[in-house]
Amino acid sequence: MRLRKRMLADLDQDIRDHIEIETQDNIDRGMSPKEARYAALRKFGNVTRVKEDTREVWSVIWLDQLLQDVRFGFRMLWRSPGLTTAAVLAIALGIGVNVGVFSVLNGAALRLLPIPRADQVVSVNQIFHGRTPRNTHGETSMFSYPEYLDYRDHNHVFSGLVAYEPFVEATLSGGKVQQILGAATTCNYFDVLNEHPERGRGFVDSDCAARGGNAVVVVSDDLWRGRFAGDASIVGKRIVLNRTAYTVVGVARPGFAGTEPIPSAFWVPITMQAALEPGRDRLAADNMSWLTLLGRVQAGTTTDQVRADLGVIAGRIDQRHPGRSTSLAVHVAAFFGSPEERETLLPVSSVIFAAFGLVLLLACANVANLLLARASVRHREIALRQAIGASRWRLVRQLLTESLLLSLIGGTLGSLVAFWSFAGITHFVTSHLPRSFATLTVNVAPDVRVVGYALALTLITGITFGLIPALQCSRLDLNTALKEDGAQSGSGRKSGLWLRNTLVGAQIAFSMILLLAAGLLLRGLYYAQTVDPGFEMKDVATTFLDLRTQGYSAGQATAFMRRLREHIVGLPGIVDVAQAECAPLSHDFSADYFTVPGRADKIAIEYNHVSPEYFSVVGIPIVRGRGFTAGEAHDAPGVIVTESTAQRLWPGEDPLIKTLREDTGREYSIIGVAKDAQVSHLGEVAANYLYFPAGPEDDSRTYLLVRFAGDFAATAKSVRDAAQSLDPDVSVDVTRLEDYLEVWRTPSRLVAALAGGLGALALLLASIGVYGMVSYSVSRGVREIGIRMALGANGADVMSLVLRQAMRPVLIGGLVGIVLSAAVSRVLSSMLFGLSAHDPLAFICVPLFLLAVALIASYIPARRAMRVDPIVALRCE
Repeated sequence: MRLRKRMLADLDQDIRDHIEIETQDNIDRGMSPKEARYAALRKFGNVTRVKEDTREVWSVIWLDQLLQDVRFGFRMLWRSPGLTTAAVLAIALGIGVNVGVFSVLNGAALRLLPIPRADQVVSVNQIFHGRTPRNTHGETSMFSYPEYLDYRDHNHVFSGLVAYEPFVEATLSGGKVQQILGAATTCNYFDVLNEHPERGRGFVDSDCAARGGNAVVVVSDDLWRGRFAGDASIVGKRIVLNRTAYTVVGVARPGFAGTEPIPSAFWVPITMQAALEPGRDRLAADNMSWLTLLGRVQAGTTTDQVRADLGVIAGRIDQRHPGRSTSLAVHVAAFFGSPEERETLLPVSSVIFAAFGLVLLLACANVANLLLARASVRHREIALRQAIGASRWRLVRQLLTESLLLSLIGGTLGSLVAFWSFAGITHFVTSHLPRSFATLTVNVAPDVRVVGYALALTLITGITFGLIPALQCSRLDLNTALKEDGAQSGSGRKSGLWLRNTLVGAQIAFSMILLLAAGLLLRGLYYAQTVDPGFEMKDVATTFLDLRTQGYSAGQATAFMRRLREHIVGLPGIVDVAQAECAPLSHDFSADYFTVPGRADKIAIEYNHVSPEYFSVVGIPIVRGRGFTAGEAHDAPGVIVTESTAQRLWPGEDPLIKTLREDTGREYSIIGVAKDAQVSHLGEVAANYLYFPAGPEDDSRTYLLVRFAGDFAATAKSVRDAAQSLDPDVSVDVTRLEDYLEVWRTPSRLVAALAGGLGALALLLASIGVYGMVSYSVSRGVREIGIRMALGANGADVMSLVLRQAMRPVLIGGLVGIVLSAAVSRVLSSMLFGLSAHDPLAFICVPLFLLAVALIASYIPARRAMRVDPIVALRCE
């Protein structure tokens, strides 16, 4: 800065010396001193222009002008505190919510795993092309254990490659029985991830030397502190998981809970998989997807090189499976990084970003209207600047600088609030999700990516709402602008009217989309609260038992379930007990393809294996034929179909003489028709549904449904006591069947609340925009109103004029918003529980409500226009 000032001072001195020398030369030629100086100045030219040209040569003029623009911009904002406050708050609101949402997406899908040097770790997933038969436990893109060994032993790009099975359910026995989630991992897991346990050790190669040969476990810090009270001597002790005793060899460091968004409470060697999950020995299956792969890339190796190297191995594996073609997806490892997870996350995040983006566009339109209003009273100032030599680009840059200052202030404020609040909001939302997602952890703390997004969004926002007013304001007729007063500039009024109306119409259209979405979701939620699912949920308790994971063989499970049913039936207050493969609305589904004799097409049909008591316990009547009897086995030839299935497969025919055929060729006769019920999806009767009789084959994994009379808490305790009297280590969680209904409603309730909040913000911004536009129009049209009133117009005429002008863009914007909402509302169909995406009540009430709010916002300044004094107005300049 000192150097720059010295250079400017030297430049001034050089110019003065040059002019004085030229003046002296002219005096020597016989001119008078006055004439000599005038001639010297005329010969030298415009001093200011010379200074500017010289500064441009120095390459610092842009910085000088930028500093001038910033200083002037701050002065202009300071002189308009009301406008500045309104604009900053609108921008902070729009940018803040968008930055908050991006921080959640960043934590879910973009942030690297919470491990040392995470940028070196990549996830590997398979993508199968064509029809490739494959067993799947988890996601199709996962690997089998033999495939993992191929990639581990033959790659040239990884310093280490790990495989693990996520979300392994286990029952922790000893004292209070507890259900926990963990992972079965290869023994290089902790070494490759550079995660060294806080206490004890991780796994070593000998832990995976033989299948089932070394029952060791590493527990998480949370489990150690919670279940074991931070026992300092935990290493070396034994804990029981799924009836197998494991020796604790380590405790993970605090903060490390695995490489999945749902934390792991323990890790066991992958060779213990069969012991941890009895009856499910997957290690030898070479065509089963069940393992996730993570690899640490060697230094200097690119992702393309990794993909090419692994592609060679994939080709060799494909040769062992005729007809199979595999490509590999390799990405830097992050939560929700598999192709299936990204396919789910992408459309959801797109809808959310679109909704929050509409709020930001509303804020931009609002601020742009404010800036247009302010710019219209600066016409004279801008015209004077142009008259003394300022280029249009120079003026646009000055006005854009003011817009960017507003955006930077608002963006900074909104981002800080988002950083502070969204961690709590995310925790609140996840804590209200269904139980299986309640432990979901997403790190929403700001990082470089989030800060960069906030800065980019702030700059784009400033340019978006500032460019149109800047271009509009800088396009002036100098003669007209200099002759007219800024407050009454006819050109400013007429040229900006269409643009301001367009911005108001856009705000109404965006608001209409958000409000209609909120209205549909709220209507859908109300519909879900009142819908009849077709079966009785009240006074029914349910418990899910997966005895395979608790160490039971098939015979043991059958014996246990028989004795448990006998115990429960004899309990006081128990009306009846039923058994089912899938409880109604439990998010548990089974389906297969069947054919109808005489038809070639395969038909997808959902099914359920149920005991004879099922229909009476849940209140689904058999409308034709008969139900199941106690003697019918799991593979009995008789099945029951629903009414809609019978009508769809055999329209106008008697279904009781029909049959269905499995892919295996086995045929089933229809023995009964059950009333339709929403047992799979709330608000939707399954397209095709049938019931098989339950048998001993279903005892290993089953739901018990208990109809009771009396108090639920007492019933739940009785059922738990009955189960644990047979086996103290069995895990039993008894819930109301009605609670399954809440699992369906809760996500919709959260989405409806979110949409309602966004709709309320949109309504507020739109009403402010309408109010501001009408107030501005009234203040600019005082003289016109005075003339009309002087010529005989009364207050009602003025009110009618103002409201007509105000409601024209509102009506056009509302109509556009309704059309757009009708086009995109099907996106919400899955959360409307059978309600039409074009629900007439929502599409009538919401537009009327928005128009009423806009009318009220217009009425307040219109009423002020009625009170204009014609004499005062005619004198107004």
